[in-house]
Amino acid sequence: MTVIFIAKKLNISEKLIQELEKHADIEFVEKARVDFEKIKALRKPGAKMLAPFPEPLDWKLPNAILDNIAELKGVCLSTTSFDWVDGEFLRSKGIPLTNVPGCSTNAVAEGAIFMMVAVARRLPIILNCKEFDYVPENALVEVCGKTAGIIGLGNIGSRVAELAKSLGMNVVYWSRSSRNRRFRYLCLKKLLKTADFVFVCLEMNEDTGNFISSKEINSLKNTTGLVDVSHRGVVDWKHLVERVGEGKLFGAASDNAEQRNYSGNVFVMPHVNWYTKETLEEKSRIWVQSILSVIKGKPENRVN
Repeated sequence: MTVIFIAKKLNISEKLIQELEKHADIEFVEKARVDFEKIKALRKPGAKMLAPFPEPLDWKLPNAILDNIAELKGVCLSTTSFDWVDGEFLRSKGIPLTNVPGCSTNAVAEGAIFMMVAVARRLPIILNCKEFDYVPENALVEVCGKTAGIIGLGNIGSRVAELAKSLGMNVVYWSRSSRNRRFRYLCLKKLLKTADFVFVCLEMNEDTGNFISSKEINSLKNTTGLVDVSHRGVVDWKHLVERVGEGKLFGAASDNAEQRNYSGNVFVMPHVNWYTKETLEEKSRIWVQSILSVIKGKPENRVN
């Protein structure tokens, strides 16, 4: 068995590499952009497993490429999301597809809380003004005692709820299927009208596209701040920032917006909240564990 990593070797500890080498040969393809025709290891005889980072592939792994890899025994992704690979296609060929679940939950949730505080303390405005004007309408906001409304109570939403509660916030939530007695459930309409800070923690799928549309955004109180922790397309971001710019919403935050500069209390950062030392260590451990499980014929974290 040869495990072909589409990733830089430095992303995996020497200890984990040594553990893998007990069970398989390892090849690293470390190019910023990958041309599969030039990967010699794919043309060698024998069983193969693909372990790709998404960035060198531009988050796309076409079926035509997968179909052209002889004796492919598994595809082990380095990401939690797996919609950039056709799992059904691989399943039809008896090839397991695995992901790395849950490793960035705390990192992303802490990042969401940080973005909320940045909005509450009007950082986008303060950092862009020459001199702060000490007038009541510019007063900063404390989050203790405020209501956090969580939309989507999966792993990340649940952790955001726990952290918000630890800050002294009242926590309410809406979820299509999850229920948690530690927090108060509200219908979506009531949550939007109640919360002081709304956290959108939804995966992007056929049911969640434009889930928080202009209609939902317009129902928010003008003192509300919205923190978008979802994939791009779940929230109508363009309409959201327009409302903030017009003074009809207190603020907005995202680490997944298309641009960086907006008017008003809009806090935007690169998509880096997940990229912590702790997440990277856990991600590598689970990734290698998934690869070993496929080699041994008992796939863990299988998503197809």
